[in-house]
Amino acid sequence: MNELKEKLLNFAITHKRAIKIWVFIFAVVSMLFKGMMQQPQINENRANIAHLKEQIEYEKTRQEEIDNLKDKVNSDEYIERMASEKLGLVKSTAKIFIDVSQDQ
Repeated sequence: MNELKEKLLNFAITHKRAIKIWVFIFAVVSMLFKGMMQQPQINENRANIAHLKEQIEYEKTRQEEIDNLKDKVNSDEYIERMASEKLGLVKSTAKIFIDVSQDQ
């Protein structure tokens, strides 16, 4: 057992530089392999980011439309027009014209 230990220790001492180089090469290859294995996930995440950016732009546009509509809805003109169109209401001071011609 001691003999094997000595041989191993002597081998390590005499080939110290070569062992360091091989350990470095192994580490670099391992990192490259790990990076290549994660590439599909990276691509998927990039696609998700692009999709989320599109959604953000859509929601910003939609929010602007909602804000504009909110400003319109709170105006008196819009309220009067909706009351007239949807409910058939008219102002008490409005002049109403009735077409009495018989064009049938």
